[in-house]
Amino acid sequence: MSRQHRMLGSSPIAKRMFGNRDVLISAIKLTSLPGIFVDDEAGATEYFHLVFDDHEVIWAEGAASESFYTGQEALATLSEEAREELFTLFPDLSTSGVTQATAWFVPDNKRQKMLIARHSANNKPLYDPLT
Repeated sequence: MSRQHRMLGSSPIAKRMFGNRDVLISAIKLTSLPGIFVDDEAGATEYFHLVFDDHEVIWAEGAASESFYTGQEALATLSEEAREELFTLFPDLSTSGVTQATAWFVPDNKRQKMLIARHSANNKPLYDPLT
């Protein structure tokens, strides 16, 4: 997954910090946790984007992950051909300033780092929906 792609965290720590136990965290922030790393030896990468009418959290490889978020920053990363295809399928996206609402709360970068640091310091899982 790309560095910017977000995964769902769900924990009592997130609830205390943000008032909501479910938050989306950028993949690159997760590399501060044990067992999560950037694979520098990986070859070429091909991305497949799943786009829905609304931004969604989906399960992939046993983990809760976001669908493609059609914000302006993400759209800018697509090739012209991919943007044209997306705008054909979702014409409202081509209107300047129209952005999907995120499926869950997305803390700013500083607060994402704080959340990960608290989980790491307390040796608590980031995804713990049952507590």
